[in-house]
Amino acid sequence: MTRLEGILIDAGGVLCRLHEEAVYAAWEAKTGLPGEKLRTELYDRGLKEEFDRGLKHPAGVALFLKYRFEIDLEKDDWRAIWNEAISIDPEMDKFARGLAVHLPVALASTTDKYHHAKMQAELTCFELFKGQAVSYEIGHIKPEIEFYRRAVEKLGTSPGKTLFIDDLEVNVQGAANAGLLALRFTGLEKLQEDLKAYGLLF
Repeated sequence: MTRLEGILIDAGGVLCRLHEEAVYAAWEAKTGLPGEKLRTELYDRGLKEEFDRGLKHPAGVALFLKYRFEIDLEKDDWRAIWNEAISIDPEMDKFARGLAVHLPVALASTTDKYHHAKMQAELTCFELFKGQAVSYEIGHIKPEIEFYRRAVEKLGTSPGKTLFIDDLEVNVQGAANAGLLALRFTGLEKLQEDLKAYGLLF
C-alpha cells in the first residue's frame, strides 16, 4: 500500500456540480441570441481555453463578446452568465474538509478567474487546503504535464506519493503520465471505497 503524502483534487465535476446548459439559457435570456453562438465562440474558436490559460481576463471576454455580437454586455453581466456553470456540492465540500484533516490537500483545476472567485467564496474546504493550483495563474491546463508539475509544487509533495482525483479520464491519464497516482471520480461512495486502498477510511 502506497503511503500518500498529499492529494490534488479537481473542482468542476468533483467539488462543484456543472451546469453548462444553464449558461446558454442565461446567455439567451440576456442577449436574445442562441446559446449555440456562445458555445461556438467558447469551444470551436478557443475562447474558453484562452481565459482558462489566463491569456484573456474574464472582463476581456465580456468586451470581446460585446463587440463580436454588437450587444449590450458588461463584465458583471458576463460574470452572472458564466457563473451559472457551477454550483457547490455541499456533500463533497464536507468530505474534502475531512480529507484535508488527514493529509495535505490542494485544488488542481482548469478554471478561470470568475469561477475561481465563486469557489473561493462558497467552498469551505479551501480554508483547510494547503494550496490552489489553477490554470489561469499557472498558464497551463490539464492534461498538460506542466500543469501537474506545478500543482505538485504547490502541494509540496513528491509525484509518486501524490493522489490526483478528477472526473475526466483524459485528466486522470494526464496525471498518471506525469508520475502521479490517479483516480477517476464517479461519485462520493465510489471515491470512499477507492481511498481504502490508501488507508483512508471515512
